[in-house]
Amino acid sequence: MQAEELVRERIRDVLAVPGVDRLVAAYFDSDGPFAGTLFDLLGENPSNVLTLDDLLATTLLDISWRPLTVRALLADGGHVTAGLAAIPTNLDLWNAGPYALQSATALHQWLDQLPGVGPVIASKLLARKRPRLVPIHDDVVFRVLAPPQNKFWVTLAAALTESALRQEIEGLRPAGGDSISLLRLLDVAIWTRHSRSRNARNTRSAVGVPEPDPLPPPEKS
Repeated sequence: MQAEELVRERIRDVLAVPGVDRLVAAYFDSDGPFAGTLFDLLGENPSNVLTLDDLLATTLLDISWRPLTVRALLADGGHVTAGLAAIPTNLDLWNAGPYALQSATALHQWLDQLPGVGPVIASKLLARKRPRLVPIHDDVVFRVLAPPQNKFWVTLAAALTESALRQEIEGLRPAGGDSISLLRLLDVAIWTRHSRSRNARNTRSAVGVPEPDPLPPPEKS
């Protein structure tokens, strides 16, 4: 079975959990403990300029920025602007061609190398700037979807070319959630279902979703 077919199966395993739609709705509840739509809508978010609002928004996803990193980002703002300008603003991941993915990958790799950043934080920052193209990925997402190493974006893009699967993910969209990208809906469904954080566990208990089986250990590189 091809990698994208396996990822489709794993996505559908998450979507098939009774009450997963309630988990997603709870995540985007403005009175809840999560970032919700504030991650996307906080402050100013110009397409090709990195702002302090972008840095603040990403901290809502349980990350922090080192002073050295903030200085580097502010000092190299022109580099970030040029990198963002090469990435289309209204392109969905499953429609992205090689040039768009290569441009996004190049900026992701540059951010990844900054002090204290790494691939997860880099993905969160790029997801703020290009929410339809760049998926947030962390240990939970990787362990649930188990894509081939270093091929997460292209594998997920191929999996999401199936329109029926996208419609199933769209079925999770909460009322008033028009600003939420499909990639974000998927990320939140996976994370709220499988995260071991206290807030995720409390939310599963509150909406009546049973605890998941333990995830397999992460693959060694």
